[in-house]
Amino acid sequence: MAVLIHVRLIGLILALALAAAEEARSQPAPQPTRLAVESATPGLSASDDGVRLKDLCDIYGVRDNQLHGVGIVVGLSGTGDKAAATVRMLRQMLATKNLSFSTSDLESKNVAMVSITADLPAFARNGSRLPTQIACIGDASSLKGGVLLQTPLVAADGIIYAVAQGPVSIGGYGAAGPNGSGGGTDHKNLETVGTSTPGALVEREVPVKLLMGDRLRLVLRDSDFTTASRVAAALADAFGRERVAAQDASTLVLSFVKSPSETELVDAIAKLQQLRVAPDRKARVVINGRTGTVVAGSEVRISAVAVSHAGLSLRVQPKMQRIPDPANPKQLIDQIGWLDPLTNLRSPNPPAGTLPPVVPGTFSILRGSTVDDIATALNALGARPRDLVAIFEAIQRAGALHAELVVM
Repeated sequence: MAVLIHVRLIGLILALALAAAEEARSQPAPQPTRLAVESATPGLSASDDGVRLKDLCDIYGVRDNQLHGVGIVVGLSGTGDKAAATVRMLRQMLATKNLSFSTSDLESKNVAMVSITADLPAFARNGSRLPTQIACIGDASSLKGGVLLQTPLVAADGIIYAVAQGPVSIGGYGAAGPNGSGGGTDHKNLETVGTSTPGALVEREVPVKLLMGDRLRLVLRDSDFTTASRVAAALADAFGRERVAAQDASTLVLSFVKSPSETELVDAIAKLQQLRVAPDRKARVVINGRTGTVVAGSEVRISAVAVSHAGLSLRVQPKMQRIPDPANPKQLIDQIGWLDPLTNLRSPNPPAGTLPPVVPGTFSILRGSTVDDIATALNALGARPRDLVAIFEAIQRAGALHAELVVM
């Protein structure tokens, strides 16, 4: 009897299990939970980093063209040229208007001969305006209040691409202070250089050819093999490995299976310009010899070296100081401390990357020091901007500066 009850109980459990399984199969499958974060910018994910290709490279053939012209500015208040060449040029210009004047008729200090320069960007259309720079050629003292007469602007091929005309602006002049008051510091722009307010007017367009056959060429602004390889990999992921090739450290090629239409080409360029790549860069130190500004990347390293220059002596000197004994705070012990004369801060160690001089006028650089460490030590030495340039050049010649040195 007990065995029969046990068998029936097992059968009931199996029946319930089969019913539950049948009910589960009849229910719709649950949808997986979405964990992806939608990006606010089309084509970019929230985890994207790096630099856009738009900011890393240019399209081969898309470039600016320089324009130049020589013209006349009139309407000056006695600040024009005193040379006879300006009068002769004005006379020739008036002759093109079928007007004849003698040299004595045109003698004036209200006229100046100027040079006009502008850059014609790619895709500039007929009627577009170009920012224009105007500078004196003769001995005029100011272009303030002048008006530029119509002047053609030509490119290197001698063809006229734009025409400049209009009032000349030389920018701010006078005293400036808070809330428009005149109690501030005087500021004066260079009055022999100005800009044309309306800008030059484009008269001729420069044709731009984007494709070379069925290929689009990209040129890196900073040539680097590592960056070129990374850009090629990003393009391959977006367009296919067979369509991308890196020719050298600065040139990459994107091929098309068939000649694209104008719309397809624009869409392809827009797509590739939004791709992001982490560019590599050379270890480089840039020094401005006029201001003493030193800029260096974090990857720059300097080997151990000793420097002596122009009798400079490191003013960060060890000093004895009494401090509480860590083992017994009631007692004082003598300890060597280092005083920074720039910040007046004391430290138990010398400045990072440097050692105190063994011989006056020298200081030692520890292995693995950074440019920031060296600049700090040189400032403590009282080095001038030209001293910084000479010292870093000597460190590079000694083979201790593992970076490219650029002096501005």
